[in-house]
Amino acid sequence: MILHDIQTYLTTHQLDGWLLYDFRGTNPVALHVAGLTSSGSRRWFLWIPAAGEPRWLIHAIEGSTFRSVRAEVAGAMERYAGWRELEAKLAALVQTPHGTAQRIAMEYSPQNAIPYVSLIDAGTKELVERVTGAEIVSSADLVQMAQAVLSEAQIASHRRAAAVCLAAKDAAFDFIRAKLAAGETTTEYAVQQVITDFFVARRMDYDHPAIVAVNAHAADPHYAPTPDQHAAIRPGDMVLIDLWARETKTPDDCFADLTWTAYCGANAPATAREVFAVVAAGRDAAVRLMQERLRTGATVHGYEVDDACRNVIAAAGYGDAFFHRTGHSLGVKVHYNGVNIDNYETQDRRSLIPHVLFTIEPGVYLPTCDFDGSGRNLGLGIRSEINCLATARSLEVTTLPLQTEIITLM
Repeated sequence: MILHDIQTYLTTHQLDGWLLYDFRGTNPVALHVAGLTSSGSRRWFLWIPAAGEPRWLIHAIEGSTFRSVRAEVAGAMERYAGWRELEAKLAALVQTPHGTAQRIAMEYSPQNAIPYVSLIDAGTKELVERVTGAEIVSSADLVQMAQAVLSEAQIASHRRAAAVCLAAKDAAFDFIRAKLAAGETTTEYAVQQVITDFFVARRMDYDHPAIVAVNAHAADPHYAPTPDQHAAIRPGDMVLIDLWARETKTPDDCFADLTWTAYCGANAPATAREVFAVVAAGRDAAVRLMQERLRTGATVHGYEVDDACRNVIAAAGYGDAFFHRTGHSLGVKVHYNGVNIDNYETQDRRSLIPHVLFTIEPGVYLPTCDFDGSGRNLGLGIRSEINCLATARSLEVTTLPLQTEIITLM
């Protein structure tokens, strides 16, 4: 987080300041900006004005909680005890050289459009509006700047994680290939454990086990095998693998997250190849739009990238079978607080800014599909997931090589 950049944004967007609020850890954004790991037991506010030093309003009994705040936001700490004093001092906290603040950013999203930043409760919003008379606007872009803009060290950790994930994917498909060559049956769960063991051996954090899904299971985007519920993998099956991991060297290490699809045979069936080509075309259309816009210095928003991808898939007749956003923010969590590539689940109007990381992962999901012409409704799900890093004048795909055709395993 760079205070100068935040204050520049506030000034540019005619905001008097950013008011961060927390109660017992309910707003992790406030904790991150403050540099705190523990929030104490009483309400507190941090005011970052468009110009000048940050200021705090904390409870009288909790001074020790705030001794180690982030240096960038260290400032005068006003104390309150009762609720009347809280209200009076809150109004004073957001004063500007020109009087009371008129426009204040908080972790609020109109109509809950971006749930990731909708973190203050309605009552707190009402309180701030009443005692200040200010308009509350969304801090969504500020949150992205403060949390989702990655350092060079974080980007390097992501690149290392991507290399491990790509290698784990190869190991999983090699395991299936060896079982098929030996005439042995394996299972989704067994392949999932190959991936888990691969990550454990390399001391990777994988959050929760990978997705390994066959045929109709792959048409359920968040399906994952368990010891009790899983399918066999046999010749003629389609297999989708979605895996993610990060290093565990520091708390700031960042995830990689990718999805590939394979066929348990020598030649993937025509229907599967067709669906994969559509998914890949949508993926590549999204990448082209971002590269073209960023190369010229133009702004590109998350919802526009989703449209570019989704329009390709809809034009091919599979629009109804693509029922999730195109991509999500990626960072120290698998789903992070930066821009999402979304004009479907929400309309994400945040822009791609340098050093934000996210996925592009279109999919087509057909629970009933005779993809091999055998007369059986085996079901089919195909997704292609890559990771992308925005820079000042370009867009980098960090999980190369791209999957350009279905992998064959026999």
